[in-house]
Amino acid sequence: MKRSFISTATLSLLLCALPSQANDWPYWRGPEQNGFSREKAPLTSWSIDGENMAWKSDVGGRSTPVIMNGRLYEIAPVGEGESRQERVVCLDANTGKTIWEHRFNVFHTDIVENRVGWTALVGDPETGNVYAHGTGGEMFCFSKDGEILWKRSMTEEFGRISGYGGRLHTPIIDEDRVIVSFLNSSWGPMAKPTHRWLALDKKTGDVIWWSAPGEAPLDTTYAVPAVAVIGGKRMLIAAAADGWVYGMLARTGEKVWSYKLSKRGLNTSIVVEGNYAYVSHSEENYTTTQMGAVLCIDASKTGDITEDGAVWRHDGLTVGYASPALANGRLYVVNNAATMICFDAKTGKKFWEYDMGRVGKSSPTVTADGVIYYGEQTGMFHILKDEGDKCVSLDMDTFERDDNLVDEIYGSPAIANGRVYFMTRYNTYCLGAGSGETKVAIPDMPAETVEANEYDGFRLVPAELTIAPGESVKLEIRRETASGPKVFTPDSIGGKVEWAVKGGHGKVSDDGTFSAKASGFGASIVEANIKVGDKQYAITPARIRVSPKVPYAVDFEDMPVGSVPPGWIGVSKKTDIVEMDGGRVLRKIADMKFPSPPFMRLRSYVGPSIEGGYTVQCDVMGQAKKKRFKPDMGVINSRYRMIAMGMGNVLRIESWSPLPRVRHDADFKYEPDKWYTMKFEVKLDGDKAHLRGKMWPRDETEPAEWLIDVVDSCPNTEGSPGIYAYSTNTTSKSDGPENYYDNFKVTNNE
Repeated sequence: MKRSFISTATLSLLLCALPSQANDWPYWRGPEQNGFSREKAPLTSWSIDGENMAWKSDVGGRSTPVIMNGRLYEIAPVGEGESRQERVVCLDANTGKTIWEHRFNVFHTDIVENRVGWTALVGDPETGNVYAHGTGGEMFCFSKDGEILWKRSMTEEFGRISGYGGRLHTPIIDEDRVIVSFLNSSWGPMAKPTHRWLALDKKTGDVIWWSAPGEAPLDTTYAVPAVAVIGGKRMLIAAAADGWVYGMLARTGEKVWSYKLSKRGLNTSIVVEGNYAYVSHSEENYTTTQMGAVLCIDASKTGDITEDGAVWRHDGLTVGYASPALANGRLYVVNNAATMICFDAKTGKKFWEYDMGRVGKSSPTVTADGVIYYGEQTGMFHILKDEGDKCVSLDMDTFERDDNLVDEIYGSPAIANGRVYFMTRYNTYCLGAGSGETKVAIPDMPAETVEANEYDGFRLVPAELTIAPGESVKLEIRRETASGPKVFTPDSIGGKVEWAVKGGHGKVSDDGTFSAKASGFGASIVEANIKVGDKQYAITPARIRVSPKVPYAVDFEDMPVGSVPPGWIGVSKKTDIVEMDGGRVLRKIADMKFPSPPFMRLRSYVGPSIEGGYTVQCDVMGQAKKKRFKPDMGVINSRYRMIAMGMGNVLRIESWSPLPRVRHDADFKYEPDKWYTMKFEVKLDGDKAHLRGKMWPRDETEPAEWLIDVVDSCPNTEGSPGIYAYSTNTTSKSDGPENYYDNFKVTNNE
């Protein structure tokens, strides 16, 4: 019997829900994502020596705390030297006492030590869970008591890209999704580097959708999107690394509109009220020669709205770091020189401006009665009052240290339950007496409307995953609706599903079960179409990597010449399979068309992150350019790298090279155009890791002695195996030195 689908969203959207009640601050810009607290000002003056000072903690950083259910959560650096790490900390919001903390290493990034802890955490009011995007690329889901419920390694799994400047994106929670964005380059159609948004199931970590609405990225950025219901549609509004602003459907990532703003990437977060989205920047404008702008965009439009999307706009304002606050019908922005400017949010009329110091990186927080809290980067904390046509100072305190170091402020103040919380580089402060159980009402978002075409928006979930050869996975057909995700079968929609697999490393059955081949690496894209009567409806496909379990060996002989190893992260455009000496090997390309460091360097992750305690071995050969420029080449094991430094004439083991947290060298000079074997073993021994490496000519017997034999007292306990290369002296006028890989092996330690 044919069954038609009628969305239950219709009924739920007609119900009138009561406004939610909350005094918590679960997102870095507050419960309404806009830097506005509906509480009245908890205090108008304070003193570091005691007045209105509730407590002070020695946890310091550059982020914004979140407060939920009587607890404060924040991310921060910890330790020194070899023990330098990142941590998520939970404090009692009333006393400042540490309840729990989780420390984790930094790895696979160019981000420097003093920019660790750039992101803010996000809390989920529904579950009480807390989410963190770490500097090393791990996405954690913590319970309120610090248990890791799930985690993903986004660099090793998805090819997340991070520059040395530290600009990383803070995640947000929307319904059943935790959403985060980053620049990435992975495999297949997603090997092209761009700025992508990723939606994960907040309870399981499964991939729900990817979205890449834009052009080639110009920078790494850190703007956080906002979720709003506009024109009946639940939308994700985001500023991107290509200089555009995008409106996307929050449940699918589908692009609705776009606005070209800047010739560089955008860093300030979006704030929304009604149909209007507010954004700013300090780079060169797309349509004018002036630097910077503050503007209001009509987010109810569709398509490319660059020409007619601005409700009002002020060019020449360099507001590139501090995100706006939207409160009481007014928009507050802080320019790069720490001058605050107040506008009428609807008309763009300027009311006043106020000079607060020298550097504006932090974002302001505004209360219901117009009191503004702001931390200037060089260590001045302001309490200001918006008096309509002017701004007045109520209090200003400066953080001074005996060692003369500046106690910088980068994060934004958070307001919860009658208190103000903020972080400086060296401390966390809590101000105010608290207001007990008094609650303030947070208005609900406008009602959504049901889409006219009830079969739009189908997708396969999980949208991306990795399995081992011979394993199977059942894919769901899901439609995201206003009342939550709906799972479908052919019978439930009264139609037929046609399945297809691209990539050829498995097959899919009629019920959506994908079964991988029995051996080898693979990368498949599973497609499906729903046929109902004479109509067909496309379903967003799923991406499946197949990666063998340890032990395994790869000799590249079964891979086509000109191809790349299937499913390996980071190899596209940088490598290819070539014929050499009667066999096939993997070549690291050093083409003059790609002289920039992102293409000169190769960090390829061969499979997903696995438990430590394994050995990586590979045959390598490096050429020489002009007889003297030799490439770097190496292997990756458990988030450590062992590299033969071509110009340095050393064999090196390191982890997190910008610090470097671990780095040990041994003299070794390799000859160009000669094959060598590299062997890198990582053994876990309690709370330490034993790192041992050697390298020898391939046609000789393996030496008994290790060239490097060191202990890491703060070990990486897991990570993806992989290969490394750097094509030294590749320029726009000449190719660089190439290098080659063969017989890649991963084995369990004896």
